[in-house]
Amino acid sequence: MTIRDQLKRKKLRAYAFAVAFWLLVVAAQMFFPQGFAYRALVVAALMGCGALAVYMFYLVRCPKCGARLFQAMQSNPAACPNCGVSLDGVA
Repeated sequence: MTIRDQLKRKKLRAYAFAVAFWLLVVAAQMFFPQGFAYRALVVAALMGCGALAVYMFYLVRCPKCGARLFQAMQSNPAACPNCGVSLDGVA
């Protein structure tokens, strides 16, 4: 498995959790249109999305140098912008 594949798995896992959190908001709106339960579920979902953003920004790192790669992954680079290790190489 390449470094790029590992990073894609992390990104897809985070996106899947984000979709699950937003589905929680939709379910809360459908089943608890008012009251404490609705607000609690929405706050929990927003906190989960915030935690995912922190995860993606701070914890998706280059395995060689430890540089954060989230912003670099948006432009689909061939190598780590910090150390130059190929993302298509075996991890």
